Amino acid sequence: MTKKIVVGLVFCAFLLFGCSIESKSNQSSVTVSGIGSVLVTPDMVQMTINFSHVAVTTREAKAEVDKRISQILGILKEEGIEEKDIKTISLSYETETDYVNGRSVTAGQRASQTMTVTVYNIVENPNRFPSLLDRITIIDRVSIRNIIFDTENKTEVFKQSRELAYEKALDKAKQYAELSGRKIVKVLTISEARSRDVFLSASNVAYDAVGFKGGASVPTGEQEITTEITVSFLMN
Repeated sequence: MTKKIVVGLVFCAFLLFGCSIESKSNQSSVTVSGIGSVLVTPDMVQMTINFSHVAVTTREAKAEVDKRISQILGILKEEGIEEKDIKTISLSYETETDYVNGRSVTAGQRASQTMTVTVYNIVENPNRFPSLLDRITIIDRVSIRNIIFDTENKTEVFKQSRELAYEKALDKAKQYAELSGRKIVKVLTISEARSRDVFLSASNVAYDAVGFKGGASVPTGEQEITTEITVSFLMN
């Protein structure tokens, strides 16, 4: 009696194991990629403003730089740029040298100050940034570099690009499943192959006040944020 029970249990286990193998053999997966790209018009711009001057003494050079920087700060204030959006990133006083007949000759003392300035709401007020450029570049020997256009709030843009990437991956997987006579059951894994937290076409522009003429035209166009993912789906 006991032997019959043992044999019966072994037979049931064999059947269950066989069903498990058959079930797994009917399951497979498909791995696909999806790329989501969203275009957006930048609504802010950041730039670097520099002024330097060489004089006989450090004090004279510093006085000239202080004068020009004060002039620039006055323009920024009049244009509605807040103090929190203006930051000095470099301040230097050093000896200026020239090479004459292979020899190093002291040419004077150089003072220099560099600031970053962020300008917002350039979509609502498209003339704001060009007007600011016109006014600042009137100042002789001022340099404006590293002009980068960006978007203040990129959270929603990133979400849209991720959703679009997933939708494209799912659409691919469904098509492959249908072609192979199967159906998508669930997601197994998701990995992000590429995600950029900056725009692909961010501009980098330089202006020099020497020879500059007013009436700046600064089209920003549209810029792109892209997310690329790889997704594995279970099929049956």
